[in-house]
Amino acid sequence: MQEQTARQALIVLPGLTADGQKLESLSRFFSAHSPYAVYVPHIPKRRGLRACAHWLDRYINGVVEPGRFEAVQILAYISGGVVLRQMWATRPIERLTRIVYVRSPIQELTLQTLRQRYGRLLLWVLRGQLMLDVAAVDLHRLCYPPATSGQGLIIETGVSRLARSLGVDPALVSAGSWDSDTLLPGADDVLRVPESHDEVYTSAGVLGAALHFFTQGRFDSSKNHATNG
Repeated sequence: MQEQTARQALIVLPGLTADGQKLESLSRFFSAHSPYAVYVPHIPKRRGLRACAHWLDRYINGVVEPGRFEAVQILAYISGGVVLRQMWATRPIERLTRIVYVRSPIQELTLQTLRQRYGRLLLWVLRGQLMLDVAAVDLHRLCYPPATSGQGLIIETGVSRLARSLGVDPALVSAGSWDSDTLLPGADDVLRVPESHDEVYTSAGVLGAALHFFTQGRFDSSKNHATNG
């Protein structure tokens, strides 16, 4: 559907490992299968967390212009969600109705492992300041933006290529890190998927599940998933 005729907007906030091909895949899927005006910003990874939060604020208010729509939905991958939460501390989003967060305790441990193994300088050269900040930030100090019609949580359980190369596997992740109340306090619905972080940008199952939440306020009950668990 053309942006001019869409009554709702969907903003997809990708993570650090999303390249141009994955961004295009996200845009194609939601443009083809949803009635929303779809926005997939390319968050500048070389900048720090606060700078990215300011950038996202300008993007949302200058490009998306939420006031033009009846409702706004957000799909946030790991670092995209961190940037969103940092931004929200100073600038709420008008007409925000539903958010789906994609989290991976395995991938998040991988970011911390990268920082510990290679140090700040080399990691900055290889990956940029945003990765350094996301790996080091105390997530407990960042609030979750309230969504008037609900928040969903998709938890990746697969092991990405990067995690495998660093020797990070599920056995190294603490039990508490898998707790949905830790990953998204008060989530309205929780979906655990077998995909790794390599696959969640292109998996029709994962993207379709997120779309179902945006349209219905719950994940598809016919799928095998655990709610709030």
